[in-house]
Amino acid sequence: MRGLRKKSRFFSRHGMSFNAKRPSCFPRPQRLFFTALLPGLLLIGSNAFAESPPKKKLSAPHQKIRGAQQGLHFDYELFKAYGRALGRAAYLEGLKRDHSPPEQSPVFEHLEHFESVADHSIESAVASFHRGRFNRSSARLPDNIEKWRSEPDIDNPGADLANWPNSAFTLPQGRSYIEVSPFGYYGSSKASPQQFDMQYLLRYGILDDVELRVFGNGFTYTGGHINRWDYAPLGFDTKIQLRTEQPDSILPAIGFEAYVMTQWLGSTVTNGGTQPGFSFNFDQSLPYEIDFEYNIGAFRSLTSQGKNEWDYNFQWAFQKSFFVPSFSLFIHGYINGATIPKSPAKNSNSYTNSGVASVNDNIVGGGFIWSLSRRLSVWGQASTGTTSADSGLLTYSGFAVAF
Repeated sequence: MRGLRKKSRFFSRHGMSFNAKRPSCFPRPQRLFFTALLPGLLLIGSNAFAESPPKKKLSAPHQKIRGAQQGLHFDYELFKAYGRALGRAAYLEGLKRDHSPPEQSPVFEHLEHFESVADHSIESAVASFHRGRFNRSSARLPDNIEKWRSEPDIDNPGADLANWPNSAFTLPQGRSYIEVSPFGYYGSSKASPQQFDMQYLLRYGILDDVELRVFGNGFTYTGGHINRWDYAPLGFDTKIQLRTEQPDSILPAIGFEAYVMTQWLGSTVTNGGTQPGFSFNFDQSLPYEIDFEYNIGAFRSLTSQGKNEWDYNFQWAFQKSFFVPSFSLFIHGYINGATIPKSPAKNSNSYTNSGVASVNDNIVGGGFIWSLSRRLSVWGQASTGTTSADSGLLTYSGFAVAF
């Protein structure tokens, strides 16, 4: 009788009922359901916690990768509910076998390991989540933004020079990118001679949603009857993130970008006057993990008659990871010029490089982006024109470094 009283007090302290005639922790309807479920849970538990030596011990990086891959594909609340059910089953089984308290039962040592695996999987999933190109909006949520700010990430928001459009997303406050394309070639056409240049784009986040940028084509060779090397003028740019992506409403992320191409450091060949431009940038995640970027904007340029005129431009790109998450392929194109000036102009008799093209421009191509680490990515692309007035080949390659 004294033993039964001790058991009754033990169960009361843990929020369970005890009946000497019918010992149970659950009311009768739940007990009938749990009794039917118990053999299956015990079988799963015995398989899950069987101490069989692994065939090959994985290194720490491989364990993290595997944890990240597994962590992204389960509901954590369901995971915890399953753990609680398994814990109750193991507790009852331990009492039947050795009548030992839970803190001394070998089964509960496995349960502690089970919980540590769950925590590790969640941490790995969150770490992997912050690296994804398709989670740039989620990284800016209140629960994630501190981690996004604290670590440099070349994938979030990603390099803008890699393809023709620019993303809607900005760098976090205090972070910076250096983007360089040391080799760029633009074939000759009816409107302009061939050109080699060395593009660059310097970016700095002054706020989480505001980014300052300096860009230019650097040292530039212009062929044809000009046949000389010059230095292209500086351009100043700012990008503002207006809204993150709203997947439930199928609404894209939106950003606004405005720039001015100056005459500073430029020569008579590369100068096209002080010319402004702006664009609205959009990013949208499509099915099958395809990222869609597109920009719609307007610019002012110097015509062959020496007049400043405004015109529109449009850029687009579809991008998807292949083989490994860090390697992506894309197709892209533009009409009338890139978002920020980086293609040769075809709008004056002296072949200036103001960065805009004729209204007949329609460029289509493809390329790749490869993230070698959290700080470094490389890219390359090749495009061609679809009209007789376009260049036969436009290609460049480069890299970006995150700080």
